[in-house]
Amino acid sequence: MAITNFQVAATTGSAAFTASADTAVTVIYITNKTDGDGTVDVYVTPNGATVGPNYLVYSQLTVKARDTYIIDTEKMILETGAKIYIAAPDSAAQFNATISTIGL
Repeated sequence: MAITNFQVAATTGSAAFTASADTAVTVIYITNKTDGDGTVDVYVTPNGATVGPNYLVYSQLTVKARDTYIIDTEKMILETGAKIYIAAPDSAAQFNATISTIGL
């Protein structure tokens, strides 16, 4: 099992996680570090794809002030090269994301 930490930015310029082999994502924690509510977008792209609306899995997900949203109901299976992007485009809040994965 591996843990990846990511500082969420306003854009999808950098992937929060890139699968270096076939990988199962077991949980994603998205933590709002500020005193105001904020929103994030989460994308999952297959190998070679460009991040965009077709790969949006959570849109304007609200994370309350000083709270953590946990994505753990469904496990995502990623192929080698697949990526997870997390962005806060319309939010003044600051977020960290922690992604737990296990190789297959």
